[in-house]
Parts: sequence; structure tokens; C-alpha cells
Amino acid sequence: MRRRAAVALAVALAGAACSGDPEPARDETRTAAADRSGGAATGFPFRDVTAESGVDFVHDNGAAGRHHYPETMGPGVALVDVDGDGDLDLFVVDSGRLPGDSRGEGPADGRLFLNRGDGTFEAAPAGAIPPEEHGYGMGVTAGDYDGDGRPDLYIMNYGPNRLLRNLGGGRFEAVSAGVEDPAWSVSGAFLDVDGDGDLDLYVADYIAYDVEKEGPCRAGDLEIYCSPEQFPPVQQRLYRNDGGRFTDVSIEYGVRADGRGMGVAAGDVDGDGYTDLYVANDRTLNFLYLNRGGRRFDEVGTESGVAHSEVGMAEGGMGVVIADLSGRGGAEVFFTNFQKEPNRYFVPLAGGFWQDESLASGLGFPSLEKVGWGIAALDVEGDGLLDLAVANGHVFDNAEEFLPGSSYAMADDLFLNRGDGRFERLEFPGPPLSSRGLAAGDLDGDGDPDLVIASCGGRLRVWRNEAGDPQRFLVVDLQGRPPNTDAFGSTVTASVGDRTLRRQLHGGGSYASHSDERLYLGLGGHGRAERVEVRWPDGTVEEAPDLAGGQRVVWRQGVGIVERRVLADGE
Repeated sequence: MRRRAAVALAVALAGAACSGDPEPARDETRTAAADRSGGAATGFPFRDVTAESGVDFVHDNGAAGRHHYPETMGPGVALVDVDGDGDLDLFVVDSGRLPGDSRGEGPADGRLFLNRGDGTFEAAPAGAIPPEEHGYGMGVTAGDYDGDGRPDLYIMNYGPNRLLRNLGGGRFEAVSAGVEDPAWSVSGAFLDVDGDGDLDLYVADYIAYDVEKEGPCRAGDLEIYCSPEQFPPVQQRLYRNDGGRFTDVSIEYGVRADGRGMGVAAGDVDGDGYTDLYVANDRTLNFLYLNRGGRRFDEVGTESGVAHSEVGMAEGGMGVVIADLSGRGGAEVFFTNFQKEPNRYFVPLAGGFWQDESLASGLGFPSLEKVGWGIAALDVEGDGLLDLAVANGHVFDNAEEFLPGSSYAMADDLFLNRGDGRFERLEFPGPPLSSRGLAAGDLDGDGDPDLVIASCGGRLRVWRNEAGDPQRFLVVDLQGRPPNTDAFGSTVTASVGDRTLRRQLHGGGSYASHSDERLYLGLGGHGRAERVEVRWPDGTVEEAPDLAGGQRVVWRQGVGIVERRVLADGE
């Protein structure tokens, strides 16, 4: 049966019909002229600065020709200020040998790189991250679960997950707090589900899988990685924070559906002040969990129209973000998909229904030949519009041999928001890799968001944003009242000329990765925000008038702005 299913998958991918997709969407795609030496492409806003960044990471997926399914999935990345110096540090998950496989040297440890303050990095001292003992690394999310003001890391594995408590100074310890979760987990999100102030945790578990029982899958005579349909979906997990230890409250809170979870994003999608969840599943229907007053979740994906394709089919969902891409002030959903399935963009309508704007926006058609993974919604040029960066790469390392016109390595995509409901695609320059995790944040202190993109079995790349002017950005760093020092669940509203910008601060998003938590407000040519309002997670509201661009402000709940840092032009 496995062989028949794998062959059927290959045939479906090779011959999937796309005749109903509108041809004019092709006009929204152009390829940047690349400098193959790694420099900036003509008209392309990012430059590959990996060689000069000090980051020398190459992912070890343990692949040795036996096509174990988990080898296709990692790694995730996180951009977090772990040592409290105000600069973003980089954590990247590694994998190594799979548990149950007698070859190799065992699990690989994740790597921590500390920011020198100028966007270059040095490896953290030995012992900063406790060694991995049992898990094969997949993803990472971050949040201050114990309320001490230092961001902690949660590592998701094939095998037991790990919670790493931040000890300060860039050092962590592994703690047992009830979230070890032995299932295969890929993505996660910290959030305050019940409004009690401390951070709970949602974990997107993937499939029921045992590497020691996996048999080979084939496309004709060619051995390939198996399809996810070969393995049963599993129940995903919601853990409630009870004073630093966690309790599994999945059933109690209505998290009961089985899925093949790949990406999870948090956000208030219905405007009731409570944090909701969207989960992108692989070959099972996606989930939209609406938070009902902090007491339970209702899963409404199918009835809302965001669980499946336009013909009612489950797709290969990967990464997901919740963001105001249209600029209308709401919370919209964008997630990446498998080849021959468009990346999906859903916009909320009245009455709890959603509209699929994937093809009309120009986001769907250009993605049909790609396999999308990590995502970031970011304002590249400081014009107040959120753009999208998407990491791409095939699952099959031998895709060229049985999928006509396909390849394992794929160029990553940048979708620039034109402000009229449509996006224009640029492909990242340079030799493509098979990308997975993606995170965004200002690495060099000039105010515009940079990118880190990891690849499966390949090198990690650091992309510096060279399009922005520091005066076009106001960066707001929220510090919530303990225990929710991350201020997850806050909303910032800024008046900029005749435009109103709304940005929500939540955990989760992307695929197996964690982006910078600071909020980047693009001011365009106005140079300032006439008024900025913060609605904190507890419902209290604070505001500040006339905040100039070219600065990063630290805004502490109940106190106001306590620090200002000038954004330095990286040139």
C-alpha cells in the first residue's frame, strides 16, 4: 500500500491540473538580476551577508540514503535577545542521527550565536545550550514562561521536546516542567489562553511515526521519502501554565481534533480581546480555534471556510502568519502549501466567514511550482505595508528524477505589497537551497527587518535589508507587566499621516521558527507617528503623541517609554 500511495502522489504532483488559474497573475512575478558572488541583486532589497556575519551553521539532517521521513523537515530558527543587551541573537535547531538508527553519533545540539551589536555574530561559549540527549531537532519558539524578564526557548523534536530556561548572560538550563511531549512536534506558540497573565503553550504535533518501523516508499523503481498520508495524524497539545509548571488541558479546552500540525500562529482574529489560533496541517484540514472568553476553544475552520481548498480538499499546509496584510486593520491569515497547491491568503468577512484572496492577490499562482515553508510578514521598505518573505524547498531530495520540471533546491520568494490588494513577487538571488525555517528581525540596529533562512541539510543564510532608511521606521519594543513580560496579546495602533497602522504582538508563526517580537512601524515619508496607542493584554490602554522615526523605543507597561535608541544607518 505504501508503494501505491507514493506512486499516486508522484503522479498527482507531476500532472496536477492548474488550468483554472488566471494567467494574468504571471505578470506579478519577476526575477531579480542576481550577483552570483553573493552581493545584492539589481532592485532586490536584501543582500546575502552570511560570509561576513560570523554565522557558520550547516544543518545536519542525518541523511544517509535510507530516506527516513523526519530528515525532510528541519531546521527552525529563532531571533531573540537572549542576553538582554538589546540586540537580536540567533538560535538555530540542529538534528543529527535519528533515534533508533544505529548509525552516526547521535542527536546534534542546537547552536546559539550572540550578536556583537552590529549585526555580526560570535558562537556562544561551550555549555551555553545544554546538550541534546534524546530528540531529533525540528523547531523552536520563545517566550518568558516563568516571568523573570528573560526569554526562554522551547525546542520541538522527533522525540521528547525540551524547555530551556534562560539563566541570563546567554546561558540556559534544561528544565522538566510538564511539556516534554514525546510525540513528533514541529511548531509551537506561547500565548496567554486564560488571561491570568502567564504564558501557556500550544504545540503542533505532527504524526504517529516510528523510525524503526518505517518501510521504504517508491515511485516506480526509485526510492523516495514517504508521503504524510502513510502515517496517522495525532491530537495536538495545549498546556496551561500553572505557576511555572504546565498541565495538559487539551481536552478540557476543546483541543481534540487530530491533525498533522506543521505551523501555528496566534492572534486575535475576531476582535474580542482573546488570543485565537490558526494551525496549518499537512494533508488534514486546517484548524481555526476561536478563544471563548479564556475558558475553551471552538474549532471553526470548516464552517468559516479556512480549513481547506476551494474544492473542499485538505492541502499540505506548512508555515502560517496572522497579520494585517491588506492594511484594513483586521487579522488575516496567510499560509504556505505544497507543490501544485497555491499558498493561501484568507481575509475575514462579516458573520465569521472568510474569503480566499490567494489568486486575486497575486500570492497564489506564483507559488504553484514551489513547496513553501517558513514565512515572515514584514515591512521591507518602511512604507507602512506588510510584505511577505517565504522560504521554499522540496521534500524529495531526488525530485528532479521523477517530477518533471521540479527540483529539490528552490529559490525563496519575496512578495512586495503594492497597497492595492496585490503583491509582486521577487525571487531571492544566488544559488537556491532547500529552505525550511525563516525568521525576521533587525540584526544590525538600522531599524529595517533583516532575514535569517535555514535550509534542510544545508547552510543557514543571513540576509541584510538594504532598502530601508532608518527615518522611515519607528520600532516599538513592548515590555509587559510580569509574568507576561513579552506582552503577548498586545496591540499597537499608530496614526501616520492619513493611514492607521495596527500591529498585534503574539507568539508563534512562520514554520518551526520565531521572529523578533519588536513591532516595526513603517512611517513612509512622514517621518513620525502623530499618535501611538498600546492596548496591553489586560485591556489597559496607554498612548504617546508625536513619536519621530529613526528610533527604537522601549515601552514598559504602566510606566511608558523608558528608553530610546537611535537607529544607525548600517552604511
